[in-house]
Amino acid sequence: MNIARLLAFTVGIFLLGSVSQAQGPVQGVLEACETEITTYCDQVTPGHGRILSCMYAHEDKISDTCAASIVDLADALDFMFANVTNAVALCAADIEANCSSVEFGGGRVLSCLKENADKVSPECQPVVNAFSEKFGLED
Repeated sequence: MNIARLLAFTVGIFLLGSVSQAQGPVQGVLEACETEITTYCDQVTPGHGRILSCMYAHEDKISDTCAASIVDLADALDFMFANVTNAVALCAADIEANCSSVEFGGGRVLSCLKENADKVSPECQPVVNAFSEKFGLED
């Protein structure tokens, strides 16, 4: 998959706001692409995928490190979309029992399940571990 398709995919995801506060992959892009963001997109107002759209416009100038971090983010998002339905099904009771007052979004429910690991069912525990690893919430 080329950088243009990865950026387009990632921009689409950010427009939906599904993982805007995820620690691992998103932070990785922000750190790896700091030079590109500062150099080419300094005047762009953050949010709604505008930074990544700007980077897409400058894709021929993006470093290999930045491009690799975008690939990592795309892989994490692919993992999320491929597994989220099953994860919610396996962890619904645990979410209700332990995290019902937690607002959805930004990894808050996953963080809650991780914080309540001693109360999470054996069926849900592997889901929490897999998502925590993929999104940088490991201890």
